[in-house]
Amino acid sequence: MATTFHEAQASILALNNDELPFVYEPTDAGVVGRWNYANQKWAAVLGAQSLDADYTLWVLLDEEKGTYSFDEQETVERGGLSAGGDGIGLSYERSTFRGHKKSYSFNLGAAILAKVTDRQGETVGQTYGYTFDTDEIKQPVIDTLEAAGWEPRRKGLFGKIFGA
Repeated sequence: MATTFHEAQASILALNNDELPFVYEPTDAGVVGRWNYANQKWAAVLGAQSLDADYTLWVLLDEEKGTYSFDEQETVERGGLSAGGDGIGLSYERSTFRGHKKSYSFNLGAAILAKVTDRQGETVGQTYGYTFDTDEIKQPVIDTLEAAGWEPRRKGLFGKIFGA
């Protein structure tokens, strides 16, 4: 027997910890996890770059069925200014992905000057980088919900055929 909606929601919110790079917040439908996993600016010899990347995990709880599902979104913005033999260049790119995602990424670089902003504040130095793994934010939620008697919502053809 699954716990109630509010008990499941409270169990997920109890996962919050200042040492984690993300935070869980309550919603009317369950919980949302937010992770700004890259907020960086750096200057190199011939230019400057910036990167801002956010990941959002919506945990949707269906108390009637005792099931949960995820909806995910990732937004990445990159910008830069460069100078070289061909002149000066300016670039900007924004991409958004929404759906189901399993991702791991790692980035590390060195620059003349770099500024990284995360939950611990701003850091200024000569290096920049990040690590990002969707399992790091999703797996504790899955473990918590399954321990509380909740099951993943079945999707797709077989879920529809068998009424889950």
